[in-house]
Amino acid sequence: MGTHFYMPRQDGEAVDLNLYLFQDDGPRPLVINLHGGAFIAGDADTLDTQSDRISRAWNVCVASVNYKLAKDGYDIAYGTREVVDTVQYFRQNGAAYGVDPDRIYLLGYSAGAYHAMAAALALRQEGIPLAGQILCYGFLRDALELYQALPEEARRTMPPSLFLIAQGDPIGEGSLVYEAALRENGVPTQVKTYVGAMHGFLEENNPEYENLHSHASKSPEQEAIARDAETYIGNWLNSTSSVLGIRA
Repeated sequence: MGTHFYMPRQDGEAVDLNLYLFQDDGPRPLVINLHGGAFIAGDADTLDTQSDRISRAWNVCVASVNYKLAKDGYDIAYGTREVVDTVQYFRQNGAAYGVDPDRIYLLGYSAGAYHAMAAALALRQEGIPLAGQILCYGFLRDALELYQALPEEARRTMPPSLFLIAQGDPIGEGSLVYEAALRENGVPTQVKTYVGAMHGFLEENNPEYENLHSHASKSPEQEAIARDAETYIGNWLNSTSSVLGIRA
């Protein structure tokens, strides 16, 4: 459903993206959508149906990043840098795609949430603003360590952050340590916990996972929760003004 695009970089391989844009000039916010898969699996195509749907429902452009995986010989930091460079590319070239360069959001799931978190921290370190980050049942590993390594001003001026959690999921609930650190430093945060949801529910209840029968996270009940979560994220995006998080 999206348009396949290899985003050029001066240093490093081109970044493989699927783009979901509009025919008019916009400009609209851009959501950079990052799949999960424990850093060893998944790709941008697994978010194809979802990326198309949220683009239309939220009235935003979407770029789904097919970031490099560990199984192909790349370390995790390489994938994070691809996300950072994607933000920089659309900040510099947004007008050509109908993208508002001051309203770029990072949205990630599990391992993708790690890349969103780490990219947001790297961008803050480099003085590049984001409008927000949405971290869904994120595997955030060393988030607190990376965050605390930032200068005090950078820690206080991180973008607004939304955390979506499946209740009882130890991976996602572990990300709340990072949420607490942001909140204690005055960063606007919001947490939405879904009772009865399973890790992976937002990604796996789409046609691309039609043959996934071994996961409890794929079912009509989980799909209903996933659609509710998408609506919740869309409302959160609308509630964040175009100036929130834009602090160079």
